[in-house]
Amino acid sequence: MLIANAISIELMTAPIIDNLSFQIARGECLCFVGPSGCGKTTVLRAIADLQTLKNGSISHDFQRLAFLFQEPRLLPWRNALENVAIVAPERQAEIAPLLQRLGFSASDFAKYPHELSGGMRQRIALARALIIEPDLLLMDEPFSALDHQLRRQLQQLIAEKISAGMAVCLVTHDRDEAVLLGSCILRLDGKPATALQSLHLDMPYAARDEAWIRRQVQSPFFAHIRSGEEIPLLSDAEDKS
Repeated sequence: MLIANAISIELMTAPIIDNLSFQIARGECLCFVGPSGCGKTTVLRAIADLQTLKNGSISHDFQRLAFLFQEPRLLPWRNALENVAIVAPERQAEIAPLLQRLGFSASDFAKYPHELSGGMRQRIALARALIIEPDLLLMDEPFSALDHQLRRQLQQLIAEKISAGMAVCLVTHDRDEAVLLGSCILRLDGKPATALQSLHLDMPYAARDEAWIRRQVQSPFFAHIRSGEEIPLLSDAEDKS
């Protein structure tokens, strides 16, 4: 389990996060939503020990942590297969099946990052995160560069991993995605930001169909997001290849 206790964070002496507490256990997904710039990514960086806390503490007993950044951060001098293998060379035999699950053909494996679309690069980054079989996966808007159909496929893959015991912390501006994957959704807001609301979802993933997702998205939890901070619906988001 991960426990964040009353954490506060400053960037260049400016307070960003104030008195934020949350926890996540194995087999759960904690989603952070809120306006751009409110510190959601900063919280992920703090969990990964990439950001210093001013006050409070974060403790966990997870052994393998992976971070899927909003930008893929691939090595440009290595091809798709090598970008995944570099973090887990002992799992070479597992890489091709994973890449195929993520929508790649064998002809894509030897392509270099500059030969791949933005969505393909992000899927390589996801494969690199998943190949180590993390027990805690941090994701910062991981599917924003993907079209609707592929996004849903990868969300279902993440849901399977969560059901198998992986813990996930997800930053997203997609209400549908938060509802589809989240065990708990925290809405961050304010300057400095803290958790203003939380929504707990106990519905099994297999039962989270489109109609159920739509009902949750229309709940008062999301209605309290002011119009200037609207999190776009999946159907409203621009598809990107």
